[in-house]
Amino acid sequence: MRRSSSPRPPRSPLATLAWLLAVPLALPLVACGGGDYGGDFGATPGGVKDMHFARELIAAGQVPPPEALLVEGMFAEHDLGLAGDACTQPLCVRAAAGIAPGRGGEPRGWLQVGLSSNVDPDAWQRPATTFIFTVDVSGSMGWDYQDEPSPGALSRDLLHRLADQLGATDEVAIVTYGNDVRTALPVHRGDDHAAVHAAIDGLSTDGSTDMEAGLRRAYDLGRDAVGRGRDNVRIVLFTDVQPNVGATSSSDFEAMVAAGADAGVDITVVALGLGIGPEVLQGMAHLRGANAFSLFRFADVETFMADEYPWFTTPLAYDLTLDVAPSAGLAVDTAYGFPTGPGEDPGLDVSTVFLSKRHGALLVSLRADAVDALDGLAADLTLSFTTPGGDVRSQQLHVARDGAAIDERGQWFAQPSVATTTALALLVSGMHDAAAAYAVDPAGAQAVMDAADVRFAADAAGLADPDLDVEVALSAAMRQLVADRAPQGSLYGLDL
Repeated sequence: MRRSSSPRPPRSPLATLAWLLAVPLALPLVACGGGDYGGDFGATPGGVKDMHFARELIAAGQVPPPEALLVEGMFAEHDLGLAGDACTQPLCVRAAAGIAPGRGGEPRGWLQVGLSSNVDPDAWQRPATTFIFTVDVSGSMGWDYQDEPSPGALSRDLLHRLADQLGATDEVAIVTYGNDVRTALPVHRGDDHAAVHAAIDGLSTDGSTDMEAGLRRAYDLGRDAVGRGRDNVRIVLFTDVQPNVGATSSSDFEAMVAAGADAGVDITVVALGLGIGPEVLQGMAHLRGANAFSLFRFADVETFMADEYPWFTTPLAYDLTLDVAPSAGLAVDTAYGFPTGPGEDPGLDVSTVFLSKRHGALLVSLRADAVDALDGLAADLTLSFTTPGGDVRSQQLHVARDGAAIDERGQWFAQPSVATTTALALLVSGMHDAAAAYAVDPAGAQAVMDAADVRFAADAAGLADPDLDVEVALSAAMRQLVADRAPQGSLYGLDL
């Protein structure tokens, strides 16, 4: 049975708070930080594409685990484009610089790389694609609940909406996994909507969660499609990311996704409902051709289709690398917004760049040997990437301080977006470090979170950007939870 698209209202005070803290998912897309992008479209890195899981945890009165607090997820929720000449290529990069203290007050230079595309969204058509919908039908997904926002009900809703978009040149298969693996719909013409919808309506609960076996079946179908000459093959995995049979670790699934990508099969992970395993999600999402999204309510599904489809299916570039040669007295310190696996330090590389309604950002901080080194802040940036057709492209950019004075807070930014991007990076990195320390050193975690919250509130006030109000509230809410010594963990079992 297909349900209506009307979002359900919150049913409790906790749900109301969750709804308010999750508002970036429902906001119209706006240019956070301002700027004239030359009328071009957006592009963003792959990886985990939102902070929704952390927002849900905070709204439910829990301190998130550090794996749920990713700078690239925050960046993906904001439009962080840089102004510049009009984009004339499928992938365009721009750069701009800034100066501002780091989290500890130490002098830092900042380099932002902005991503955009010359794609005309009104004229662009999604390439013919073989979709392999791989669906968790285990007990934790709640497939028997049709109207409640269980992972199963959310999956069914999104599956139907995606099926509606399939055309005659598309292919689709449905693989399910629980106690057993089943090909609920063998590879089928995409425009046979009746057959696809019937297969979706027939999905039901089947015990435990053998995600490894389900993905192996899906990758077998994907490799077969590649062998038949299909150029675009994408698994869309619907799951609450709680594997409990077969492989269960992040590294196990990283290896599967990497091998699939090498064979030409990409993956999108749609993490649904309560109890998401963030390490496994992050481990799969940062690899070549991969991305991941988290959905919690029927309204989230509707917004996902409006904002992310079909762009999440379309890589623009692979293996983007950034080389930074700063001026004398400066050295590369930290990278922000570059997707990584769990526990990895970000390097200056991105496995995949996708089309997007938002203009993405990558950020690098520069360490100064002495304060006066920032007076001559400059850097040469070299970017290289591989197009989907296999061509290697490179571009050189130069940024420099323009002589403008540093303000009373020790800051100067060439464009407002660099200030916004830097503020968001410092906030989320502070939240992450506070969450990482919380279990063993709650007092130390509180000191870290207090400093992050004070800094971001001041940065947001200086920017006077209303789109940052929700992040000011998020930061203050997490600071209060840490001060109150709230529990830390997952949402599994909570009734929102």
